[in-house]
Amino acid sequence: MLDLLHESDLGYIFYPYEPADHPGHPRMDIIIREEPTNRHFDPQKVQYKVVSRRGEIDHISIHHPWVFEKRYRVCAGRIILYDRKGKQVEAFSFGGDLQILSDVNHTVCGLVSPAPIFALYTTHDLPIWITCEVEILLAEQNAHWDPAHPHAFEEHLAPLDPFILYASCLQALQEKTSDRSYVEEGKLDHQGEHFLDAEIRRLKETGDWPVLLPTLDQMFGVET
Repeated sequence: MLDLLHESDLGYIFYPYEPADHPGHPRMDIIIREEPTNRHFDPQKVQYKVVSRRGEIDHISIHHPWVFEKRYRVCAGRIILYDRKGKQVEAFSFGGDLQILSDVNHTVCGLVSPAPIFALYTTHDLPIWITCEVEILLAEQNAHWDPAHPHAFEEHLAPLDPFILYASCLQALQEKTSDRSYVEEGKLDHQGEHFLDAEIRRLKETGDWPVLLPTLDQMFGVET
């Protein structure tokens, strides 16, 4: 449950998964304060990609105070936090439910997702590798579309279930990393390869892996 008093001294919070060594997070809270603490990264605004009521993808920047809608559906993409000193913190999400609460002193944004949220500010390479590889997959899907229809890709991205998209990306990346040319070109990240195998196995063992999983081409309406 989102709480205006929850961890208000921090600028952002990534909640841990179980198992704790998972590189992603099921929830991300961001606290935008009226007055910065100057003790840590103090977000001034945060940018999300959200699905509008028309089913289109919009970029919104949440700031304090927030007097607009309190709930949004976030779609896949980067989340960017900005502070008053020009610094940025980034994360990547496959989508989820965003709730916003605001009072006189704080605006709190809580994003909960059935798929991992990856923090990109850490020194660990794995979340960054996963994010970059997923962004390449999505860019390849976007490239299939005729430039005369610039919104076709987003029209397919907007309604996707975050977990199904995540699982489909895992499957595509597992196939990609097993390709001989990918290995020969020196692009293979063995830590990433290990994560893909372990994560797919974990999801299958817990019964969370989809019985019928569409490919990315199928999800984005690409004819094969």
